[in-house]
Amino acid sequence: PTMRGLVSFIADLRNARARELEEKRINKELANIRQKFRDAGLNGYQKKKYVCKLLYIYILGWNVDFGHLEAVNLISATKYSEKQIGYLAVTLFLHEEHELLHLVVNSIRKDLLDHNELNNCLALHAIANVGGKELGEALSAEVHRLLISPSSKAFVKKKAALTLLRLYRKHP
Repeated sequence: PTMRGLVSFIADLRNARARELEEKRINKELANIRQKFRDAGLNGYQKKKYVCKLLYIYILGWNVDFGHLEAVNLISATKYSEKQIGYLAVTLFLHEEHELLHLVVNSIRKDLLDHNELNNCLALHAIANVGGKELGEALSAEVHRLLISPSSKAFVKKKAALTLLRLYRKHP
């Protein structure tokens, strides 16, 4: 299912004739998203939609200084599509020294220990892309376990090997 709000927002930005109009539309949307995040009753789909809008704004080169915690919370969602957007946002918004990174460690560990290969892969991608000493020290044992486990599928083992390589290259 398409996110109509996201699609219409992207269309609005593409149709903006001048940079000032684009900036005005983005600022209006950022204010709207800020307001929505204050509402505790947001469901997973709505959080995912608003984080997607923030990602789009970020990719366009605008500063996105909020919504990071909501992205972190999406990682622990049970729905794959919400988890996927959460991981994508975390890999784009957070760097290896970011203060929210320690909040992500347990969720990533849970996905590494999961029997679902797709969740394993999302977690491995996040570790490899964000990197960092903290993630490496906290999770390299779980990544190694996926690499040597006889029950791991070949594609998970490949990703685990590449993730370990990335961690070792960054912090030998």
